Amino acid sequence: PSNMSSPNQANEKPTPNVPSSISDINTPRATFRWSQVLELGYEESAGTSSDLGTDVDPVCFHCGKSAEEGGVPKLSRCSKCGVACYCSRDCQVTNWKGGDGVVGHKFLCAAYKRVGEDMMIIFSDDKDSARQDILSRIRFYAFPYSVHKSSIVGRGFLFLQSDSSLAVLSLPAPTMSNGKKYPKQRSVLLHWLTMKEFSSEVCMEDFELASVQKELKSAVESYNEEVEVPVLMRFRCGHVAVGIAPLVPDIKLCKMLGKEYYGSGKGSGAVQLNIDDM
Repeated sequence: PSNMSSPNQANEKPTPNVPSSISDINTPRATFRWSQVLELGYEESAGTSSDLGTDVDPVCFHCGKSAEEGGVPKLSRCSKCGVACYCSRDCQVTNWKGGDGVVGHKFLCAAYKRVGEDMMIIFSDDKDSARQDILSRIRFYAFPYSVHKSSIVGRGFLFLQSDSSLAVLSLPAPTMSNGKKYPKQRSVLLHWLTMKEFSSEVCMEDFELASVQKELKSAVESYNEEVEVPVLMRFRCGHVAVGIAPLVPDIKLCKMLGKEYYGSGKGSGAVQLNIDDM
């Protein structure tokens, strides 16, 4: 959208493959510290009802049939999240368990409860957990990128932007609350920026972001680069957050992956990650 700054041209490329030895690591959830969260009111670009699937009748999360196609008066909903719909008991049981390469709803239920039928996250704690889930999902690419870039340009912060709303991007799969696929590619754009670049480039294009400059500067000056990464996250819905994220994987592995993925000129500018290809 027009409110997304791009100080450098994105290097859009296929997402690199994480070695199996890395992706198998069982990493515990670490502590995130959010110092400022605000809504900038980009309502006009938050996504149309057709994008979010809130303007059409839901379909079965398992077979994709509407109530009429399934031969039932109406679809039943998951009793836990109140979102996922099913045309039959068999579909619900099968979808809950998953299998054959499909992640079971039992692992996704909490994420759908968080966004609700209207594809909106209301409570602050839910917004915190949504941001953390997004960062945790891309950590093997975003944090090595941050470590690699900081070794070249110095202290700064990871600027994550997305053309999707926080609710849309927080879902583990591109299936909306109506059971239909999200019609667009879900992606994030990553920059590593210094505070000078933020002031002279980003704030010049979006003056509203100047309101986070104080907290962002404090994060950049205070973070421990051996174990932390300062982040600024901005989504299409206008949700913005400043904080410090734990460096997972650790600094040694981030340096190795950063050199492999982004060394020799690769990832010299912004990097785009297509979430659903990961």
